[in-house]
Amino acid sequence: MAAAPRYRTRLFVAVQDDGEVGYLLFKLNLKHLFSSQEKPLPQPGVRVDCPSSPPLLSLPDPVACFKQVNSYEIMMFSDSPCGNFIAGIGTNGRTLLYNGAVVSRGPVMPSVKQFVFLVPVSDRMFFVISPYPSYDVPPGPRFEVLQHHPCPDNGGRWAWSAVPEPPGFARCKRADVTAYFVSDVCVWISLQHQGTYSYDTVRRRWRVEGAWQLPIKRRGVLVSDFLGTGRRLLFGFHALEDFRGKPFCAVDMDIRPPAIVATWPEAFPAEPAWRAGYTICSHVPEVGYFGGGRFCLWVTNHNNDKTHRRSVVCFMAVELSPELRLLERKFTCYLLPLSSRPSPADVIM
Repeated sequence: MAAAPRYRTRLFVAVQDDGEVGYLLFKLNLKHLFSSQEKPLPQPGVRVDCPSSPPLLSLPDPVACFKQVNSYEIMMFSDSPCGNFIAGIGTNGRTLLYNGAVVSRGPVMPSVKQFVFLVPVSDRMFFVISPYPSYDVPPGPRFEVLQHHPCPDNGGRWAWSAVPEPPGFARCKRADVTAYFVSDVCVWISLQHQGTYSYDTVRRRWRVEGAWQLPIKRRGVLVSDFLGTGRRLLFGFHALEDFRGKPFCAVDMDIRPPAIVATWPEAFPAEPAWRAGYTICSHVPEVGYFGGGRFCLWVTNHNNDKTHRRSVVCFMAVELSPELRLLERKFTCYLLPLSSRPSPADVIM
């Protein structure tokens, strides 16, 4: 009998800590959220049950601390696809690298960005997007690549390189990045009012995919052959105007324009936080794929107490069938340190 496949269940959480003047990095294992037992298919129209109010868990001891220049510096983090390397980019261009044992300084990003999407492409390449370029002062390249270049003498070095604008890019229009995802060595982005483009990081060239925009908000996860069905599906949160109404969804990427083929409104990770009194969402929920039809969804919520503001990061494990039926969902919530209340948790996977 063949052994059951092993799927990734570990991720990192970076939390701003005023006492340490930096970001504390925590390592979590969410294995308890995914059951290996056989589960019957739910009946159509029947809601999958889940605990009404899960307990608030404490984070383990941090595994690293990313020091800040000052308390106003905002950093974004991402790990490599294999999960053994983490990069952190500050809005002032500072770069920090973590290899699982040591935090080191990387090269400074040439242009300062007010906010960034840090996209892992390979184990030694990160693609940086400035989603709101109108806020960047002074303006610079809105796309850049941080890449490790091998060197036989000293093991190699990290370096930044600017990426040209997409073809036909109209600077006169507002061009916020509304969605993005990675497909092999290509980074796909949707630009508001302009369309969707893909950038091949090996050939270093753009391609126009269409005048349409992806129907998700921010980061999506592409599964090229979902559970052996041959379907090329993109998973993310529906780009609706209502913040609380963005359901988890699947997009068929084999048709043009891509269209949503399934939604699961009940798969929303903020639900247990609302019941526990943490009603203020800090940002759009995020999604990660653990393999085998299993997804991890998360979001950071705050309470409404301005004097003693506390935050929680909520994770939801979701399992789907090949027919895109919701098989199971489970919650777990972690209470963030008191000093991290000004900033949402940055979940890294």
